[in-house]
Amino acid sequence: MRVIGIVGSPRKNGNTNVLVQQVLEGAAEAGAETRTFVLNEMNYRGCQGCNYCKSHDKCKLEDDLMEVFDELAAADGVVFGSPIYFGQFTGQMRLFLDRCYSLINADFSPRLPAGKKAVIIGTQGAPDPAAFKGVYEEFREQISSFMRIGVKDTIVGVGYHAPGEVKDDSELMEKAKNTGLNLFK
Repeated sequence: MRVIGIVGSPRKNGNTNVLVQQVLEGAAEAGAETRTFVLNEMNYRGCQGCNYCKSHDKCKLEDDLMEVFDELAAADGVVFGSPIYFGQFTGQMRLFLDRCYSLINADFSPRLPAGKKAVIIGTQGAPDPAAFKGVYEEFREQISSFMRIGVKDTIVGVGYHAPGEVKDDSELMEKAKNTGLNLFK
């Protein structure tokens, strides 16, 4: 079993990454090999709209996302994590998602093998858990429909501002770890 984490937060030690790591730790305890990609540390550009990927089996851009896409194809599970910035996932995550266009065929059928499981992690300063419900629902739909990835759970940390303060929420930390432990059950 392989599970990767894709972190869209610019804060390497931020609340989003803390929760992604909790899920990955649980998955590792269940026997999975894990790896994390921090998008903010990678060199990549957005989709160029060239449609090269529709007549070839990959994106034309040879950048750091090529390795992420290879790992995504090989993984059994993926943990997508992003904080909410200005009412939406971060630019890093949206730019990554934009490039996932290369993971679907010209007829919009998915290129990724079926059967993958996903967890969506979100964090937000807003204290209302439903404030950005639509963002999570849209992301779930995109990865379910376009990439054929089944979403096992969505975990949202609300009301957090300072990096790492989510660690004080023992209930949420336990939920994240248990989600990783039970990802394939």
